[in-house]
Amino acid sequence: MKRLYVIVILLTAIVLGARAQEQGIRFEQTKEWKKILKKAKKEKKLIFIDCYTSWCGPCKMLSANVFTREDVGNQFNRDFVNVKYDMEKDADGVILKNTFDVKAFPTLVFVDPNTRQVVHKMVGAGSAEWLMEGGKIANDPRNNLSGLTMRYDAGERSVDLLSRYLNALASAYMQEKQGAVAAEYLNALSDDEIVTKENWDLIKKNVSDPLSKPLRQVMANIGRFYEVAGKEVVDYKLEMAIKGAVSEIAYWRPGNGDFDEARNTELVKLLQSLDYAFVPGSLATLFTAEYIRKGDYRGMLNSMREAFKYNVFRGGEDQMYFQNNIEALTGCDDKALVQEGIDWLDARCARTNDYFAKANLMNSKARLLTKNGDTLGADNAKMEEEKYNKEGEKRSGGKAVRAIRMN
Repeated sequence: MKRLYVIVILLTAIVLGARAQEQGIRFEQTKEWKKILKKAKKEKKLIFIDCYTSWCGPCKMLSANVFTREDVGNQFNRDFVNVKYDMEKDADGVILKNTFDVKAFPTLVFVDPNTRQVVHKMVGAGSAEWLMEGGKIANDPRNNLSGLTMRYDAGERSVDLLSRYLNALASAYMQEKQGAVAAEYLNALSDDEIVTKENWDLIKKNVSDPLSKPLRQVMANIGRFYEVAGKEVVDYKLEMAIKGAVSEIAYWRPGNGDFDEARNTELVKLLQSLDYAFVPGSLATLFTAEYIRKGDYRGMLNSMREAFKYNVFRGGEDQMYFQNNIEALTGCDDKALVQEGIDWLDARCARTNDYFAKANLMNSKARLLTKNGDTLGADNAKMEEEKYNKEGEKRSGGKAVRAIRMN
């Protein structure tokens, strides 16, 4: 009886799997690219390629939950010749990876079999609706990535064209081109021309540098942008842009390329001209980072204490500021200063109620103890880290994401 039960379960799984395959996208059995091209030419269809790898989680999600959908299958089986390639194992897949400039997984590529050129590309994994909309755009020669590129290169600059083109570039993960297109259009606008809802949408999606002309224009015309987009939305965009720029400079370390001192100076000057609640904390972050770049660890510790004395941080920002700066002492050869950092970590841990924060602090302590040559102390700190992490999981009812580390 038990054996019969197992057989029934296996047969059911096979039937369900076959049904899912039947109602979803039907991918070609052959992996020979020449045969795929020949079939697509004959049927006068674009080729849809799922570029995946065996280790890619989002790739597996698409295969299990999106490609098997009946509505997705109906559209893609009608409109495309569909093929899947493991870009690391399939012979033609390895070649096509370079041909189609596949740099991330999953990448979904739509190819014209006559020209063998990519007409549309989507990087990442999304919903069935996301994929179906992408398929519709790919089959629109005027509005797919290739068509939009030709329109743009021919000189078309309508806001509608730019919005579509930038979205297509973002979907294809062509960040450099996306930034260049956005900058070319927005940088040419005067203060009066740029203050529109359509232009704000372009800025919000495509501009992240607070020192760029478009975001400087937003700051210079802040009241007018509040009117077209809303105060909360505009302020949030500016805050995220500025904090991103601050982090990029503050967490620079030797080996990360040349440090851009001019950009640092310009960013400090910009912050000193603004009146936002997050500005003091951002300035403190930049000032402290300057001591680290100079190798002045006494100055760094004094700068940190000054920042905490005046309570310049909001929310949990103080924790990230403290941890990433205190760990800079791993580059300090003065054991007394490193020990001062260790003592400060212990004191902060004693005042901290969050167990995941305690675990992160013990991780930093282990690094500094290792720097000072105290391997036994470092092992004890790692044990404390694990203890606090387990307690945090216990109290939260499960695992929680630990703070993102910057170094």
